[in-house]
Amino acid sequence: MKTDSPASIIQEILTTSPPAFTNSEAAGIAADIYGIHASARLLVSERDQNFKLDTGDGQSFTLKISNHAEKLDVIDFQNQALIHVATRAASLPLPRVMPALDGQLHSSVERAGKTHFVRLLSWLDGTVIHDSVVDAELAGRMGQLLARLDGALSGFDHPGSGLPLLWDMKRAAGLADLVIHIKEPDLRKVVDKTLDTFITRVKPVLGTLRTQVIHNDMNPGNVLMDRKHTDKIAGLIDFGDMTRSPLIIDLAVAAAYQLHAGDDPLAGALPMIAGYHSVEPLSETEMELLTDLVRTRLITSLLIGSYRSILFPENREYLMISYRAARGALENLENLQSDEAFSRICRACADRPAS
Repeated sequence: MKTDSPASIIQEILTTSPPAFTNSEAAGIAADIYGIHASARLLVSERDQNFKLDTGDGQSFTLKISNHAEKLDVIDFQNQALIHVATRAASLPLPRVMPALDGQLHSSVERAGKTHFVRLLSWLDGTVIHDSVVDAELAGRMGQLLARLDGALSGFDHPGSGLPLLWDMKRAAGLADLVIHIKEPDLRKVVDKTLDTFITRVKPVLGTLRTQVIHNDMNPGNVLMDRKHTDKIAGLIDFGDMTRSPLIIDLAVAAAYQLHAGDDPLAGALPMIAGYHSVEPLSETEMELLTDLVRTRLITSLLIGSYRSILFPENREYLMISYRAARGALENLENLQSDEAFSRICRACADRPAS
């Protein structure tokens, strides 16, 4: 019997193959639904399909074809969130939702008896930030951008914001069954310890923290730099992991990608944390939990990546990029004590007070 329990929804999305439309099929969808005649090029994605559309007159768009397990409420939630932010903070460099020929913000296509929702977004031109070196100044500006986005999202809500999401860190305890897929014994011990800390120390406090809709995925591949002015952030993309969750989780996700290699991993994340705090001041409790939430994000990447690489070996290379990075960062954090991390975060934020 089909059930829509949170666990079953997450499991369905976790185990469902991404769509498999070709470039030519995507171009046909764009023409039929949006009246856009363009070439289509497949972009890298985990559970959906994204295509870059290039028209003959120099315009570009992003065509998004969702996994068939995705819920309509989630699609509308993402659309409405982008519209909300465009209204409240039009200067933020985010994609815009483009209507179909019939005026709707989403449509659908059928493949092998499955329905896939389709959307069109404006294209943000730029180079992904992992092609650049992120120094302390840029990390701080990334933190400020995320805080500005969170400020614009404050007060926004939607029925789709609370649906179960694979990458929603407040649900990390539900990933415990995936630990068996971590085959390295020493790494598995670290994952077990981190998950236990989340369950016993972090999760009981999350319900007391500021909660709102968050972007939930400011990884370097989702941040674009201007091609001409290489020190300018040109855009933040990929709103597919948005959810309603404690606000501090948004910063924890972003900070997890800024850790330095070597003996002082936290040094790379501190400028971003301080930049965020200068726009959206953090509470003492949020600062206390931040490092444990960063660790939780890292094991989330490990657990989901290891499991999906088994299910979808053809996508293993892409999935393992995040896996390898998360493993290294988690191991580097192993000797960092929570009280030391908290003290350094407090100092960094005090050195860059709220503006």
